[in-house]
Amino acid sequence: MKDPPWVRLEGAAFRDELVRYKMANHPFRTHPFFAEVESGKAPRELLHRWVTQFYPWLACVPLAMAERFSRCSWEARFDPYRRMILDQLVEEAGDPKGKEPGHPELWLRFCEGLGLPRGAVVGATLLPSTLVAIDDFLYLNREVPFYISAAGSSEPPNVELCARLLPAFRTHYKVNEAHLAYYTLHVTADEEHSRFVGQMAADFATTPEVRKEMWDAMLRGFALHRLLVDGAIGSAHVPPPP
Repeated sequence: MKDPPWVRLEGAAFRDELVRYKMANHPFRTHPFFAEVESGKAPRELLHRWVTQFYPWLACVPLAMAERFSRCSWEARFDPYRRMILDQLVEEAGDPKGKEPGHPELWLRFCEGLGLPRGAVVGATLLPSTLVAIDDFLYLNREVPFYISAAGSSEPPNVELCARLLPAFRTHYKVNEAHLAYYTLHVTADEEHSRFVGQMAADFATTPEVRKEMWDAMLRGFALHRLLVDGAIGSAHVPPPP
C-alpha cells in the first residue's frame, strides 16, 4: 500500500493531487441535487430553499477572507499572499467605492431572477445546518494559518459547477441574463482565485504535518458544503412547528 499524498508528495505535486481529489469528490461534483438542477429536474420550491440558505453563507465569505488576511504575517516575504487574499476579499465584498457589486448582492439578484424577492431571502430564518456551516467556516479561517484555509477552498470545483449550472438556469428555469451575473462571473473569476489558493498550497506544502492539515481542511470543506445542501433540501420534508 502506497503512502498517502501528504507523505509521498510535496510542493506543486501535492497541490496538484489536492486539486485532483477536490475536483473528483467535492459535493459540487458529487451531490445529486446539483445533477438534478443541471438537468432541470429539481423542483423550483427545492431550488428556492437552497438559494435562500446559500445566501447567508455567501454573505460570510468576505468575513472569512478578512480572517484569512489577518492570519497572513506583515513580513515582506508574505506580501504576494496578502495581495492574493486582498484581491479575493475585495471581489467577494464588492468594490468599496461602489463600482462593482459584491457576490452576496449578485446572488440576491440571481434569487430575484428565480422569482424570490430579496426581502424574503435576506429575512429568511437560518436553518441549524446553515448556522453550523457558517460558524465552522469562520472558525477555520480565524484559527488556522492562511495557507491551510486556502488549501481547503472550493474555488476549483465551483468554476466547474457554475459552468454546468449556467445553461440550466437559462434554459430550464428561465432566468434572464440580467440576473445571471453571479454565475457568468464565477466561470472566469474563480479560475484566478483557484490559481491563488493553489499557489499558496504549493508554496507552503513543505512538511507532512502541514500537508495533512491542508488535506483535512479540504475534507472539512466538503462536509460543510454537504451540510449546507442537505440541510436546505432536507428541510422540505420537515413539517412546520405546530
